[in-house]
Amino acid sequence: MKRFIQFTAALALAVAVSACNNARTDDNRAATGSGGAVAGTSGSSNADRDFVEKALSSGNAEVELGRLAEQKGNHADVKEFGAMMVRDHQAAAADLKPIAAKLNTTQAEARENHDNDLRDTMEDLQKLSGRDFDKKYIDEMIDDHEKDVRDLENKAEHASNPDVKAWAAKTLPTVRQHLERAKSIKETLDHAGDTSSPPSK
Repeated sequence: MKRFIQFTAALALAVAVSACNNARTDDNRAATGSGGAVAGTSGSSNADRDFVEKALSSGNAEVELGRLAEQKGNHADVKEFGAMMVRDHQAAAADLKPIAAKLNTTQAEARENHDNDLRDTMEDLQKLSGRDFDKKYIDEMIDDHEKDVRDLENKAEHASNPDVKAWAAKTLPTVRQHLERAKSIKETLDHAGDTSSPPSK
């Protein structure tokens, strides 16, 4: 009888320990999200971190290319656009860096990617001058901003992290304006370069 009581007590203790462990597991899952991974900063995800790193890299490139356009641009609109790139992308980066810090983004990796992408474009533009530089620079800006708009639209709608989502929504209208302005300048440059004469009769 004594052994039976001891066995029953041991069994009850085992059940209690198991229930406690299950409760802790449930609490951990609730704290970290359904996947059990640490949510960290407001439901951040690897996709959001990748986006932030890419946005920092792209923004830095826009600033440096903008400075180059201010120096080498031939058309006044190109110089003005370059100055706008420096001003607006520096402001956007200032808002994004605190978010990047919360997400523990790999700043060194973002910088490395930025340097690799920027170097090729810089080398191409450095070889050009006058109208050729203007056209190449504006074409680059149109391509870059079309990609940026798509990425921002996606994150403004689908980002897991609320800070990333809010930054994308805030930045999107400005980048759309940049794209429209670049397209307008391209039309101006194309018309200015159209020196063809009507066919002789």
